Amino acid sequence: MTADRLPWPLIFQVLGVVAAAWLVVNTWEVWLLFFTALVVAAAIRPAARLGERYRVPRGVTVLLVYVAIAGVLTLVGRLLWPALSEQSQELMERLPALVENVKGWVGDLAVYVGRWKDWIPMPKADGLQGAVSDVVANTLRVTTGVFGAFVGLLVIIVVSAYLVIDDARIGRTLLALVPAPHRPLAASMAEPVLDRIGGYVRGQLVSSAFVGALIAIGLSLLGVQYALLVGVLAAVLNIVPFLGATVAAVLGILSALNDSLLKAILAALILWVSQLIEGKFLAPHFVGRATGLHPLAVLLAFLAGAHLAGLIGILVAIPFLAGAWEIVRRLYVEPSART
Repeated sequence: MTADRLPWPLIFQVLGVVAAAWLVVNTWEVWLLFFTALVVAAAIRPAARLGERYRVPRGVTVLLVYVAIAGVLTLVGRLLWPALSEQSQELMERLPALVENVKGWVGDLAVYVGRWKDWIPMPKADGLQGAVSDVVANTLRVTTGVFGAFVGLLVIIVVSAYLVIDDARIGRTLLALVPAPHRPLAASMAEPVLDRIGGYVRGQLVSSAFVGALIAIGLSLLGVQYALLVGVLAAVLNIVPFLGATVAAVLGILSALNDSLLKAILAALILWVSQLIEGKFLAPHFVGRATGLHPLAVLLAFLAGAHLAGLIGILVAIPFLAGAWEIVRRLYVEPSART
């Protein structure tokens, strides 16, 4: 084949794709921070649009949202952190004794199982601390240490604010990079994808906060130890299907069983009611409509995000999957949804 017959356009396209893939692979930490900022921006956009209706500049709305978030975190930290720290330390120290107490109940209530009660695994504090240490280590690896994490947080705050304030011009610029025949399709998909991502974040926050508060209040009224810690863990871990409910159920029932069997049954009833409310009312309304994801897909995304990027990966894995699924759904699964 002579030089003038070589498919130079195709060769240049292949080289461009390879170069782009190489760039993404070698700068994936930067893209991870950018997508995190996109997730935050998608969650804030409805507030910015609402503010525009009342002639409030988007920059002012973003600033108010940031101030509100900082205020809530500061207030929660001042009110809850001392009690949470004390309860978590005490629980880790007493966890083996609580499990031994359950073994005693098993031996008293089910003698027929004989030595089976000795086969009940005892949770070890080292295992839990090891899992947490792995997540922290992966986070610091991505952010290049504590200082890098602080800088990354500032980058996320600034970039997400810019994305919200100037989203119209950014959208036009990105759309200009798309080939002309595909621009209408890209423009029609941008808003639904962002709605999916932002809707998941807002819905998950509302649902998790409600479930955690309900569990903490219910167990506190019942007089169960570590009620606040159980509620907070349920809220934080509620991002993973079944994980928050399982951790809350195990710790809540273990703590209640330390007092009496009746209290353990009542604690189990409170936990069941809270999960029923979430499953029947909160999750379908706030979260289910926002993602449309199967719980197994959410769990796998959570595990992959934690392994790849620690805490940052946990925070962005599911919104990323929700946005990607919306693109796949509109392109291949339900093409009629584009209209």
